[in-house]
Amino acid sequence: MDPLDHLYARMLQFGFVVLRQAIESGHEDWFQAEIELLHNVPSLLGETNSERHRYFWEHERDRYLRWLSQHGSEDANSRMKTYYEPLWDEMEPLIAQRLHPLHQTSEAR
Repeated sequence: MDPLDHLYARMLQFGFVVLRQAIESGHEDWFQAEIELLHNVPSLLGETNSERHRYFWEHERDRYLRWLSQHGSEDANSRMKTYYEPLWDEMEPLIAQRLHPLHQTSEAR
């Protein structure tokens, strides 16, 4: 499993924990936001189309972060910082490399 796939798998693992907490909280908007964030992640495992990774990173993840900043509860924000933020910090250079492979190669020279 490549490193990005491994991080997507961890995101699913953490995401189900967060989704369960969101459902138990009774805040429907929170668990709907979690579902929207996670619903395409399984299909990104092994995905070779960089545009799908771009869409997740630049649209689905950003939509989730905007929702958090506008409507997210203290619990939702806390879970994002505990579970997703460290994972996304690890994912960011791998996503950048996947989206801009020639740029990364020329920098390494």
